[in-house]
Amino acid sequence: MGTVEVYPELSDSFETNLPNVFIIGDLTGVPLLKLAAESGVLVWKYIRGSNEDCLDAVIIGSGPAGISCAYEAKRLGKKFALLEANIPFQTIQSYPKQKPIFAEPKDLKSHSKIEITDSTKEELLEYLNVLIKNNPIQIQTGKRVVSIQAAGKLYQVKTETGESYLTSSVVIAIGKSGDPKRLGVKGESNPSVFYRVFDPYDTHDKSVVIVGGGDSAVEAAIASSRYAKEVRLIHRGKDFRRPKQKNIEELDRLVRENKIKLQLESEVTEISEQNVFVKTPEASVKLKADVVYVLIGNTPPIHFLKKIGIKIQNQKSITDWIGFSSLFSFAGAAYLGKASFYGPGWFSPLATIFASISFLTLSLFVYFKWNRNQWKINSWVFLRNTYLMFVFFYFLFVYLAATYFGYTLFGKYPSFHYTMLYSLTILFFGIRRILVRKTNYIFYQTLSLIFVQVFFLFLLPELILPALGDLGYLGTPEGFVRSEVFPNDAYWKAYGFILAWPLSMGVLYDGGITNFWLGYGFLFSFGFIPLLVYHYGKGAYCGWICSCGGLAETLGDEHRQKMPHGKWAYRLEHSGQYILFLAFMLTLLKLIGVYGKSKNPSLELSEIIADSVKWIYDIVVDIGLAGVVGVGFYFLFSGRIWCRMFCPLASLMHIYARFSEFRIFADKKKCISCNVCTKNCHQGIDVMGYASRGIPMDSVQCVRCSACVSLCPTDVLEFGKLTSRGIIYDSIQAKTRK
Repeated sequence: MGTVEVYPELSDSFETNLPNVFIIGDLTGVPLLKLAAESGVLVWKYIRGSNEDCLDAVIIGSGPAGISCAYEAKRLGKKFALLEANIPFQTIQSYPKQKPIFAEPKDLKSHSKIEITDSTKEELLEYLNVLIKNNPIQIQTGKRVVSIQAAGKLYQVKTETGESYLTSSVVIAIGKSGDPKRLGVKGESNPSVFYRVFDPYDTHDKSVVIVGGGDSAVEAAIASSRYAKEVRLIHRGKDFRRPKQKNIEELDRLVRENKIKLQLESEVTEISEQNVFVKTPEASVKLKADVVYVLIGNTPPIHFLKKIGIKIQNQKSITDWIGFSSLFSFAGAAYLGKASFYGPGWFSPLATIFASISFLTLSLFVYFKWNRNQWKINSWVFLRNTYLMFVFFYFLFVYLAATYFGYTLFGKYPSFHYTMLYSLTILFFGIRRILVRKTNYIFYQTLSLIFVQVFFLFLLPELILPALGDLGYLGTPEGFVRSEVFPNDAYWKAYGFILAWPLSMGVLYDGGITNFWLGYGFLFSFGFIPLLVYHYGKGAYCGWICSCGGLAETLGDEHRQKMPHGKWAYRLEHSGQYILFLAFMLTLLKLIGVYGKSKNPSLELSEIIADSVKWIYDIVVDIGLAGVVGVGFYFLFSGRIWCRMFCPLASLMHIYARFSEFRIFADKKKCISCNVCTKNCHQGIDVMGYASRGIPMDSVQCVRCSACVSLCPTDVLEFGKLTSRGIIYDSIQAKTRK
């Protein structure tokens, strides 16, 4: 199970929820010095200027990111102040002696004035100090920022020593300088316990215990092995996933030479003055320890960020819950509203109640955003919000007009307008996805999703087929097309060409099912889709064809990091299996009754039993889970809640996917364990758990969205197939175009 570390919530342009307040460097979640320096340059593409008499930016922090940002500001002729609470490069200064520096990613063409190369701590510091000496910039040291307060459209930045800076933008580059993580065991406050290695020579002729599984712990063990009497490295995992490949190779060598002893799958339970008590898979053991280093990472400076009003990933504010209530209520109004013209009578008043709640909570949402100055005004945000408002009021108008005034816009019921808006939304946000996610794979995938939705799931059933039927081009009512494919001119059945059983139950669950649909339905769900999944994975359907996936990959693209990764989410994944079983039993009973009652009238009971349950299935699964929950949770828990948790077709494809050739391959040597892949997986897969071990990812949950591949900062991942002939990589490149 993959866990996701908490960081500030940022846009692709490094911007926080506060307009014109940016975060760069390690706090973006990618612990690479080279990328930190590059982010200091890139952020200036997004900093919006001001005509006010003030600074263009206050840069907080003078590490590689902050210094790089300052150099770029100087090059652009901007007015800025660079504030540092301690001394320049404080974090690098605190590295252990001779700590290796890796210049990853190797193929990144840097635009920063700071050039990061493979070196050591001392060599890097010497280079940086010479750089500042030869290219001076003003660094105001000893200026710890205590508050960032809005002053109209500007910000007032105040320091601990009383200085105040008026600026139009703020760039936070303080690094991941929070408190060290603690074990939470007895004796952890003993004087022999440390959370940082200052000088490996301090371990000379001592028994050393190091706790941790990342680069810091491994590097500390390697460095201490040169001086210590004995070194033990305790890690709770079965193996080391996070450290860089060079560190793992060196660790393996020292373990073989018996200079480091490993305690894997072990946890510290207590620390005394001379010993560490450890629980292992076999027993509890006592280890001699003169010095204990607990190197399990640092927490980001969350308290400071919260204090100044920056939103943290997946931590919901009152505004978020109000916004969720509005969208959830709108989804209820939309799905119950469009179904009210052919469903139970109580659908309509319930839909109206949902519509009223949605309008009220939307008004409250806008009020809170406006009153708290939380709007980030840029061209995309304005366009997106304008479009969503249009969808909201358009559908409410067509529903209320048809329900209470008998007026149908264009002579069409709300279900038509819902489908039109659904298609238009995939088109609108699909164009945005193509422009922002610049990969060949996403380009062709998004075009496929747009085409399938607009043509096969809107134009064909709603406009083209009815027009052709009226003009007589589909033959006579007795002909094959109008008797077998679209009996009684049921052109809505064309949805079944794309939406397979059991996603669309009506393909096979039909009291008047024809031989065509019986054959097509079985061939599609149990023939074509298994073949597709075998060769290309479940995502060939979920990510390229399905309308649910189409909305998730376009409208939901900005919200993929919101998918929960906790235990309850993983348990809920199995819900779709129960829905699949229920769908199978209902369809089986229905078909037994339809085809058997002519031979044995008592078999009609089978159909009656199925119908007595099917209406509940329609309300709970089709309207409730697929519609109201699936769409209503988009901006709270990402766009794949339905797909991951409840979709019965996805559960059917999980069976097929166990035999699939599709894999996501990883170049283990490039993996830096930044967890970007796992964090951006809106199916909740622990992608890094595979990548860091170099294991081909074969999770049945994967929908081939390509986010993990395209967003990986070091190009670790790649789509392909594992065949009897070996590995075959995809011809369509999913990595971001350089």
